[in-house]
Amino acid sequence: MPLIPFPDVPQVPGVPAVFRDLTIPTLPQLANIALGGLADLIFGTPPWGVFTQDGDKVLFPDSFLGIRFRNDARVANAPLEAGSFSSYNKVQTPFDAVLRMAISADVAARQTFLGTVGALVQSTDLYAVVTPEISYGSVNMVGYNYSRTERQGTTLLVVEMAFQEIRQSAVAQFSQVQAPSGANPVNDGQVQAIPVPDSGPLQATPLEAIQ
Repeated sequence: MPLIPFPDVPQVPGVPAVFRDLTIPTLPQLANIALGGLADLIFGTPPWGVFTQDGDKVLFPDSFLGIRFRNDARVANAPLEAGSFSSYNKVQTPFDAVLRMAISADVAARQTFLGTVGALVQSTDLYAVVTPEISYGSVNMVGYNYSRTERQGTTLLVVEMAFQEIRQSAVAQFSQVQAPSGANPVNDGQVQAIPVPDSGPLQATPLEAIQ
């Protein structure tokens, strides 16, 4: 059976949309692709990545596959009479962000990438996860996993990295307090221990001898 050419249906009011092959982009799709390329040329490619607190990029994958973000809060409840309850507090929990990256370079580059990821999960340093829409600062990597399957290609590594928010709380220190016992110890310099001489056994007089 010969192939029937697809008719050239104009996009005008009153003409229904005719579905084409999904692999062939339509004119509006081509216009969006060209507009996106022009925006990247003018404004630069949208940033994606993991950065240090100084703004240095840490990981260099071939592509970013996506991000999964979650932020929860907990409400404290207290039981009351007759099966009722009362809510009295709401506490934010640390957010979680999971990044999916892909790297398909040579063996040395893949080994370097996995070595960097392994060092990040053991480090206590803080990093920033940057996306085109929003940046998440003060995070630390708490886990990762990677896969390499025959469907994706034997040289393609897909790495998932889990980051968690870290909140640092400052400890208040006061030099002047109401009670002297509440003051923090102050380091005045080097301290040298001096041995205390033994005074011998304690001499005690019974009460009967005094009376």
